[in-house]
Amino acid sequence: FTWEGYILDDSVNAPRHLDAWTWDGVAATLEAVDKYTLKFTFPVSKPMTAFYLMNEDTFIVMPAHQLKQYHPKWSETPTDYKTFENILSPDKLPIVTMGPWVITEYKTDELMIMRRNPYFWRVDESGQQLPYMDEIQYVKGPSGAGRDLCTMAGNCDHMNLENPSTFVEVMKRAQEADATFNVTWGPETLGYEVILNQSVDYGAQSDGDKAVRELLRDLRFRKALSYATDREGIAQAIMRGPFLRGWAGGLFPGAPEFDQDSVVYYAYDLPSAQALIAEVGLKDTNGDGFVEWTEGPMAGETVVLSLNANEDQREAVNIAEALVNQWGAAGLKINYRTITSAAWTDVSTAGTWDMHIDRTGQAFALPFTRVTDLAPMTKTAPVWHREGDTARMLQPFEERMVEIMTEYRDTYDSAKRKELMSEYNKLFTENVYAVGVIVGRYGLGLAKRTMNVPSGAPAFMYTWVEDAIMLDTLWAPVDQQTPQNRPETVPTYAP
Repeated sequence: FTWEGYILDDSVNAPRHLDAWTWDGVAATLEAVDKYTLKFTFPVSKPMTAFYLMNEDTFIVMPAHQLKQYHPKWSETPTDYKTFENILSPDKLPIVTMGPWVITEYKTDELMIMRRNPYFWRVDESGQQLPYMDEIQYVKGPSGAGRDLCTMAGNCDHMNLENPSTFVEVMKRAQEADATFNVTWGPETLGYEVILNQSVDYGAQSDGDKAVRELLRDLRFRKALSYATDREGIAQAIMRGPFLRGWAGGLFPGAPEFDQDSVVYYAYDLPSAQALIAEVGLKDTNGDGFVEWTEGPMAGETVVLSLNANEDQREAVNIAEALVNQWGAAGLKINYRTITSAAWTDVSTAGTWDMHIDRTGQAFALPFTRVTDLAPMTKTAPVWHREGDTARMLQPFEERMVEIMTEYRDTYDSAKRKELMSEYNKLFTENVYAVGVIVGRYGLGLAKRTMNVPSGAPAFMYTWVEDAIMLDTLWAPVDQQTPQNRPETVPTYAP
């Protein structure tokens, strides 16, 4: 059902569709051999990337007995894909799961409580059924910074430190004698960049939209944006000291396949930015400090670029506010607004955006886990160059990126893989595929009472730490356990 109803059906919102399961134009197939056996067939031998196409965040197994009846392909009554997408309301509990806990209570924008799954299939080495913890509670917070404060106060057990503006206070609090948590730091994989919509027409709704897309596809203009960005100034404004630094974008410095010599860096140089903007053909014709279009359907109009940032990412907001002024000094008028994460998902999917402050994802730390996110290999990725009903127009360097990642995705030769990623990173930074801003490290804050977490586990590498560690084996000493919110609650399913 997951394969036929989600991966093969482009109308359903799925992490990956069949184009991600395709090699040299030939797609993989999946068949049910018998009731308990599935067989994948690939058009190439031993494709390494297949293992990562099957991981938990990419191949999400959906419960056919609950959902198939509502899918437009199988529903006995007329329906549509929007209805199917929303068929399970958040309060329809308990959800179907094979995991160690089951959501038994949910209040919108307040809390979610998960109770021990009595049907969970795993046991420990002594035969005791897992998980050890009876209950997990999630509380809705205003932002990641709110979660940090909650953990610092001892009211929460876990925080992924991803907001550098709180780092100093967190480190100070962790050193105090009565601190209830410890902090560890991972490699440099915390990067913020400005992604630029480089689709010619996908989501473009007016002549102005199309003119902006043409600008964002012009390497001279992308270089101008890089030259106009005072990265070190932004880094120091957010957090004084060496913890954050300017970043060109592309692979994270903490990525195992990162090659420093592959980086092309257009550092802050306002005169160079202004010169390139003029070379593109934009000029301040009315003396108001902002450039205007000088030709085409927008001639005489002020160049206005929209810039979005997720409101729940404090550093994205800080960076956006800084860029409004920095790019304004280069003559560019920036229309900036904060949006919710949900709104960004809708906007990015529709393609109705110009620029967005992005906290860059896992693909740039471990490319082999998200190969198709790094080049235009599927219709939906990268997010800044989606494909709609018409074939997208790839830039020459993008064509080479597709070739690189196609070769990279299936080779087991580690030296060759690093060589390929060095070429990829040079293309990315040289062509300013996205404007890198700052890079730093994620921190992991955990309550001291939490046992069985591997020492030095990073907050973010292959995945977020809560998915990377075996949560079902975590425990706390009896004298440090906190009262349960819903004791004796057992998830039960109606027939």
